[in-house]
Amino acid sequence: MDLPALARRVLLAAFSAGVVLAAGLPARAADSAILNIIGYSDSFRYFAFEQYGVQDGSGFPYSDIFLVDLARDSFVGGSPFRARIDQDGARLNTARSTALLRAGDALGEYGIGSPARVLAFVGDGALDTDGQSLRFGMPGFDLNPPEGEYELALELFSAPTTLDCVEWFGEEPKGFALTLSHDGVTREIHRDTRLPGSRNCAVTYRIHAVALPLWSRDMNDAVAILAVHSWGFEGADRRFIAVPLGDV
Repeated sequence: MDLPALARRVLLAAFSAGVVLAAGLPARAADSAILNIIGYSDSFRYFAFEQYGVQDGSGFPYSDIFLVDLARDSFVGGSPFRARIDQDGARLNTARSTALLRAGDALGEYGIGSPARVLAFVGDGALDTDGQSLRFGMPGFDLNPPEGEYELALELFSAPTTLDCVEWFGEEPKGFALTLSHDGVTREIHRDTRLPGSRNCAVTYRIHAVALPLWSRDMNDAVAILAVHSWGFEGADRRFIAVPLGDV
């Protein structure tokens, strides 16, 4: 596996942190995945991230690694790469290491080795936000404040799907539209027409983070990470999707 050294260091550091965090997590019913932004390719065209956690119901640890072509807004390289350890008492870092091994060739092939800068992040303990909008700016230099003002906003609505969500959970699944506003201009980034099966019976969405390549100051290279909450075995589970912000 020819995994770029930078991506390997980022992931190994995240694995260590994840083990410590997971050990201190209280037991909960629903399964809320944790986000790990892996990085970009040197061209900034390809973006990789991981979601990981412990599955509700079974208690099995899992990790999913996604490799996204931002120009086409589609998966590449055989992504997503998934690992779940179906064994009682299995460790979370085992699932994450297995997913990394499965993704390694693709991460190397697409040159994932450029770090990402997090422009904005809504942590699980953040107050005074419902996750439906997020204001942020381009990072300033030195101690200067952020430059410019951008705002992401979500619109939620019922959307068709092939799943029997109403029969199973008593409500219609939700799709979303995402807009980006800057300098008095609002641009629609994405609008669902129907739900992909991968989102299951989505009940709501929240803006979780905005990432940009470390060496870029072009919002066309940025990615919004949305949390997707969908009905699972023991409640509303959280997973993540990446939405390119570029005008492509």
